Amino acid sequence: MKITELLRDLSNSFGPVGYEDETRQLIHERISPFVDEVNIDSMGNLIALKKGNTGKRVAIFTHMDEISLVISKTDERGFARFEGLGGIDPKVLISQKVRIKCRDGVERRGVIGMLAPHLQDKKSKGKVPGFDELFIDISMNSDYEAVQPGDLVVVDFKALELNGKVIGKALDDRACCAVSILTAKELEKFTLRPDVYFVFTSREEIGVFGAKVAAEGIRPDLGIAMDVTHDNSEFDISIGKGPAISVGGPNIDKKYFDKLDKTAKKHNIPVQYEFAAGRTGTDADMVQISGTGIPTLLMSLPQMYMHTPVEVIDTKDVENSVRLLVEFLSELEEGEKDEV
Repeated sequence: MKITELLRDLSNSFGPVGYEDETRQLIHERISPFVDEVNIDSMGNLIALKKGNTGKRVAIFTHMDEISLVISKTDERGFARFEGLGGIDPKVLISQKVRIKCRDGVERRGVIGMLAPHLQDKKSKGKVPGFDELFIDISMNSDYEAVQPGDLVVVDFKALELNGKVIGKALDDRACCAVSILTAKELEKFTLRPDVYFVFTSREEIGVFGAKVAAEGIRPDLGIAMDVTHDNSEFDISIGKGPAISVGGPNIDKKYFDKLDKTAKKHNIPVQYEFAAGRTGTDADMVQISGTGIPTLLMSLPQMYMHTPVEVIDTKDVENSVRLLVEFLSELEEGEKDEV
């Protein structure tokens, strides 16, 4: 299974917040050969179980939804108004092509246009338009009247690979979904491992709702959330230098962090460190407080241009994340639950 191909396929799939059906089906197909059970819960989370033999239960959480748009109004000329789903900046939408999944089952296209520079006055040239001033032009569809309020929209950008990096939309957090799939595959090589639940969560971008439901149902001994983080020189986080493991905050279990860190050093796996002073804005926040409390770790892939159509991931970070997870999981022992 080629990492770049998996990343491109996941990036290109259509999976708006709460409507992740296409992405979920793709993940189902790719992970099924490497797990024992696959289930979908009432929130739309996909939960794939790889059975182990150590008596421990570990759940790995990655979200499969993507920031997106929803049609709020259309007019007779073929223009549609819209709102954002998740933390999307209207500045990145100007002049983008979009895909619209309509309620009649047909996918239609559109463009988010703006007044040509030649026709703008001085006031409009210096202003960044917001959602209230943007429209999707759907008039190029012969049946544009079929587009209705409630139809879902994502930016139409085909992922590509350049010099070991993959560029595309929704790599937050589908790059981590790829890590989970590849980890399930690599765990086949180890005879000693815990029960591992690979949880692909719904609706993270609007409040990490899916993770809460899944964690309550599984009640694992350890939860590991995986998400992306910013390539940020101020905090010494860079793409291509390994996954960033969170440390120093109340959400992170100290003893499991220490074991993860020692695993990286033992196997010469490059990692970076990211402080987590409070809420992380990831599935980890909800996993930690589920049930009677679940020891939780957060591991992140460095990424450039988060929440834009051109998010950038380095495949070396994906590879090293898989290596770290596999070694960590294979070295967890039955008695460690009581020690932690």
